[in-house]
Amino acid sequence: MTGVLIQHDDRLSRAVIISLFTWRRAEPDDDTDTPFGWWGDTWPTVQNDRIGSRLHLLKRSTLTNQTAQKAKEYISQALTWMTDDDSVLRRLDAEVYARVQAAAIHTLYGYIDYLARNILPDLADEDWLTRHVSIPSDSEIHRDDGQIYTTTPSAKGVLRVPVVAKSSGQAGNCEDGIALRLATPISGLSSTGYADNIRTGTDIEDLDSWRQRIMARWYDTPQGGADSDYVRWAKEVLGISRAWTHRHKNGIGTVGVMVASDDVDHPAPTQEILTKVREHILPLAPVTGTKTVAISIALSTDTPEMRAAVIAEIKAFLQREGEPGSKLFLSRLAEAISLAAGEIAHRLIAPTADIELANTEVPVLGEVTWVKYKE
Repeated sequence: MTGVLIQHDDRLSRAVIISLFTWRRAEPDDDTDTPFGWWGDTWPTVQNDRIGSRLHLLKRSTLTNQTAQKAKEYISQALTWMTDDDSVLRRLDAEVYARVQAAAIHTLYGYIDYLARNILPDLADEDWLTRHVSIPSDSEIHRDDGQIYTTTPSAKGVLRVPVVAKSSGQAGNCEDGIALRLATPISGLSSTGYADNIRTGTDIEDLDSWRQRIMARWYDTPQGGADSDYVRWAKEVLGISRAWTHRHKNGIGTVGVMVASDDVDHPAPTQEILTKVREHILPLAPVTGTKTVAISIALSTDTPEMRAAVIAEIKAFLQREGEPGSKLFLSRLAEAISLAAGEIAHRLIAPTADIELANTEVPVLGEVTWVKYKE
């Protein structure tokens, strides 16, 4: 029993718990496939004496008054020793134990029965019945100005249902909170709902706009990362018609791209479209970000020639293994330093951890600090 504390000398409580919550062997006429029981009851010190209760027989019982009565009987049977063995025990609260346990089991099975009754609609209460109502796929929903929407997948337990405008274009966009009504009422469900985030509809591009894009493509020849390249890449994503760039927005080597749609009332794209723009641009963008790697090192043989050789090996290492999105291991850096001609021993003071490179970063050697070598 979780949370129950029993004093080490409280033998009565311990005996009651053992009697109630160990499984007594089922009687021959009990309807069960698992009789349970304790092997020690095969040789009882008192004839026909058994330990435990038969409450396990009620594990799958339907909640009825008879079930509660049986629980009480099983508890009384498990605690019979309290009244039979000693006249003093007859005045204890065995009857209270039986009633409390019966009430607890009654409540538990009552709640399970309540849930089981409401799982299916034929017996469900009114509050639960609305959760079983479904709106079929392709059901028409009308707006007051005549715009028609149709539901996409069938929706159950209706709180929100996805819809698509029957007429394409911006006319299908709808302000949040606008009333929408089912064309065909559904029993048990209110016919009125309210728009929530019905957007991203765009009209077919007109001829002049299309012409402008083609001319821009001719004039703005791809240059592998110019501002016009980022603008063009952003506008290749459906729903984006305008784009601007901001060089070095988050530092040297970074590019900020600002995008917008043609929707006058809601020019800011949704987060979903912004994610698509980012995922579309990243594979196309050149790697221009750099990560400066500052190094502090102590050489056992510290001469200008040795320093130059070490710097050359470090630069070669960064160029050889510094791929975007990779990790530069300190052990590999130390190995590269040891390749310098004439190097005997060194201690790498900094960096102190492996160097992580982002997907758009390449490493460059920063300031090199020379420290006195100590034996």
